[in-house]
Formats: sequence, C-alpha cells, structure tokens
Amino acid sequence: MAFDRERFMQLLQLPRYHQFLGLECVAAEEDSVKLRLPFREDFLADEAGTYVHGGVIASLIDVAGDFALVTTFGRGLPTVDLRVDYLRPALKEDLFATAVVVKKGRTLSLCDIVIENDAGKKIAVGRALYSTA
Repeated sequence: MAFDRERFMQLLQLPRYHQFLGLECVAAEEDSVKLRLPFREDFLADEAGTYVHGGVIASLIDVAGDFALVTTFGRGLPTVDLRVDYLRPALKEDLFATAVVVKKGRTLSLCDIVIENDAGKKIAVGRALYSTA
C-alpha cells in the first residue's frame, strides 16, 4: 500500500488523546515519521513543575512508532509491547519523536523511536512491537 498522507494526517489529528497531546507531524515518509510534542504545563510531573511526566514521553514513543507503521499499513495498529529507556529528564521544552520501522511482518512489526529536545539531546529511546495481523 502506498503512503497516503491525507489518511495519515486524519489518523494523527482526529483522536481526542492526540488532540490533548497536541501532536504535530514534522516529517513522514514510508517507514518513518518525526512528530513534535509542543510543551504544555499539563505534562509536568513533580510538585515543583520542573520535568515532564514519563507517561507523556511513553505515549509519544508509542504513537510515533505506530505512525511509522501507519505510513505503510494505512491504519493504526494495537501495541503488543513497549520498552522505554529514559536517558535524562525532559524539561519545559518541546519534544521530537523520530520513529523508524525495523521490521514489517505479517503478524508483528517492530519500530525504534528516539525522543529528543529542540537542542538535539536524547531524552529517551524506545522500541515498540505492534500487531499487524
């Protein structure tokens, strides 16, 4: 299936959770995407309001991996497994997720995802497995 950019954008923008996150597409081509998560005070985790909650970062990793596969499959796919390694705290800053398809299979597909801040510092890395059955 050829990459359908219009369908891709519809799937990215319509879900209410994606709207809550405020996700933006920076780049998309078959088997890879780059998404931007604009910073919001709602994402802060600690009482002092200094860093972004890890769950927000995990969500960004999951969505980016899924959408790397949307470029090929044309639909959202259920997550089977998600691994996240947090490398440093995300401060009050926009975050960028770059996701690349590692393997496309008939029943399972795998993506690697890197989260960086605007300065290019790695915040987290993830690997996600999705059901393509």
